[in-house]
Amino acid sequence: MKDFPNLEIWREALAHLRHLSDDVWKGFRLFLALNGFVLTLLIVRLSVGFGSFTKVTEVATLCGIGIGVTLAGRYLLLRHRVYYLQMLAKKSLIEMDLGLYATKLKDSETDLAFPWRLTPEVVREIQSDFDAWVKKSIRSKGTIARVQFWFYEALLGVYAATLVTTAIVGIG
Repeated sequence: MKDFPNLEIWREALAHLRHLSDDVWKGFRLFLALNGFVLTLLIVRLSVGFGSFTKVTEVATLCGIGIGVTLAGRYLLLRHRVYYLQMLAKKSLIEMDLGLYATKLKDSETDLAFPWRLTPEVVREIQSDFDAWVKKSIRSKGTIARVQFWFYEALLGVYAATLVTTAIVGIG
């Protein structure tokens, strides 16, 4: 491996991509479970009704906790997504440098770029402006990350709507 330092870096990049991909899902499952717990408490609290300032305060507190948990989960998703994209870009640039995109399998148009493969056009885009590509790709169409961001934003909407409704009903 002494003669091919990029190959060793590339292998490390693959390991990091696997780890970052796993971390995204672990974080999402954790915050999904926490939100499920808060939402369950909120539903139970709302099913009992209001009637007093204490009950309204309890609902508002649960909404505040839910918003906090959701914002923390969304922030963690964003950080992991940026790290993932940066590593994916670096791995792809190394593959381009190693000639894996230029080398084709015999009697095929399939190149030797490995998992989490980007197209050669995207790699050239990364070469021209690395940071712009990462920023653009955070919520790319067709990615599960986009759906995860929508999920967190829907939860924020549920908590905010419940908070507003509680304030209106509790005041009335």
